[in-house]
Amino acid sequence: MAKKYNKLSSKQIVMYVYIALFVLAFIYVGTLFFNSAKYENRIYPGVKVAGVDLGGETRAEAAKSLSKKIKGLPDNIVLSGQNQYKYSQDSLGVSYDIQKSADNAFQIGRNNSLNPIKEYHENIPAVVKVDQDKLTGALFNATQKENQEVDEAGISMQDGKIKVQKEHLGRRVLLGENIEMIENGLGRFQNQFSLKVAVIKPSVTEDDINLVRNQIQDALTRKISLKGDGVDYTLSDDDITGFMGFKTESGESLAYKTNFSQIFSSLDQMVRLAFRDDAINSWVISFSNNINKSPQNAKLAMDGDKLMVVVPSVNGEKVEVDDLVGDIRQALEGGDNNIDIPTVVTRPDVTGDNLDKLGIKELVSTGWTDFSGSPSNRIHNIDVGAARFNGVLIKPGEDFSFDDTLGNVDASTGYLPELVILKDKTVPEYGGGLCQVSTTAFRAALNAGLPILERAAHAYPVGYYKPYGVDATIYLPSPDLIFKNDTPGYILIQTRILDNKLYFDFYGTKKPGSIKFAGNADGTQGVSPTVEGITPTITEQDVRGPKSFTATFYRFIYDTAGNLIKKNFWVSKYDSPDKYPH
Repeated sequence: MAKKYNKLSSKQIVMYVYIALFVLAFIYVGTLFFNSAKYENRIYPGVKVAGVDLGGETRAEAAKSLSKKIKGLPDNIVLSGQNQYKYSQDSLGVSYDIQKSADNAFQIGRNNSLNPIKEYHENIPAVVKVDQDKLTGALFNATQKENQEVDEAGISMQDGKIKVQKEHLGRRVLLGENIEMIENGLGRFQNQFSLKVAVIKPSVTEDDINLVRNQIQDALTRKISLKGDGVDYTLSDDDITGFMGFKTESGESLAYKTNFSQIFSSLDQMVRLAFRDDAINSWVISFSNNINKSPQNAKLAMDGDKLMVVVPSVNGEKVEVDDLVGDIRQALEGGDNNIDIPTVVTRPDVTGDNLDKLGIKELVSTGWTDFSGSPSNRIHNIDVGAARFNGVLIKPGEDFSFDDTLGNVDASTGYLPELVILKDKTVPEYGGGLCQVSTTAFRAALNAGLPILERAAHAYPVGYYKPYGVDATIYLPSPDLIFKNDTPGYILIQTRILDNKLYFDFYGTKKPGSIKFAGNADGTQGVSPTVEGITPTITEQDVRGPKSFTATFYRFIYDTAGNLIKKNFWVSKYDSPDKYPH
């Protein structure tokens, strides 16, 4: 006989539900209290820092675990690309904040006090610091080897045939992305990284160029001839291919060839042949160097108080670059193949018909030195060097460089070997004695009241240059003697040699006022109207060895009312001659 069960009433069902809910709540609260008590000062289970399981550990224990792990990490950080680069952690300024990392692990789950989950699946990075400058520097060094310029397709001529250079991909190391990757990776205790690079695609390909081969071949069949005075030149196939570029049918972008490397902008349509004004311009400038002729100033001389033309001026010639570029481009595009080279005449600054505008009307100053006792080679070099400056003109406002005007000094320019001071020795060299010329020019500039912009004294005192302190040594390309023409007109230099004395005469327009020289700052000792007559102040005798000393002199420039408007001084520290053996 079947056993009968009484059917539960709705009240009983509600009661059982309440009991179940109560039991579940009890278990839930009990679990919370249990976990809260067990992990009050411990990291929740399942929490990791860079793969290190710290669950159940206190922050102090976690710090020890992390410290042990970090000590066992490889010291080298390896960056791999086409090459491999190794850096120590110290060289990149890498440091781990162990306590902060443990604190971060402890905080996992603390913000949700009602969460009864026993196992957390959190793997957070360690707190790491990297010296940004050192890391950037390391990556920058890597980019020097890793980066590759994109090679665009281009054309050249080889054995009379068109040759297409195939394109190649470029690559560029992504600096910002690599810094972020390395910093994040170090926080995960990684030490090996593959460099992130961007691949750069060429804008013009071999296929693009092959599409316009007929256009290229057609351009090369044109025989473009340039004619001028004594010039008859036909553009070669190499010349014409050098002018070629490519552009889209819409004309929105251009791709250019320069020699064997190209610089192209983006091409996303079928290309067609174009000709580049910048390439034609560069070629025309180079070509013009064989045609251009600089104008030559008239060579002048003073005959008493009269200015004379010794050698007439010569006009120059200059190619009109922009016009010739346009003519060549038009010929390449189907215009006239026979081009007359456009030129203009350039006139010199100084001609026989504008002498009265130069301001050369009087003797401005004279400088002189005595080279008595010089050996024959030295006298020869003085004569050759002085002649180089005879007839030289200095424009108003011009900075005059002795070295630039002198030019090359060797056997081909007529000089002989003679003693010069070179480093710590006195040795024979071509042009020995030219300092006699520069010293004389220096004195003429001083006596004219011209600003001295650059001047160097000799290493030790030389008897040819008395009074001491008023010499100027030169040696190409440095030291140099430089002074400015601040007079209102041109300065004409004339040189002459009389009785073992070299003279530099400056002709032009004198500045108003007067000049005097002295050996002291008060202008009371060794006073002279010209620098050759001064008695310089001598100090520090034998301090730097036997016969060493320091010489000082002053120049005072006055206006027409006698007011001092400028005072200059020069200090020359001469070493002992014994330190520069012959």
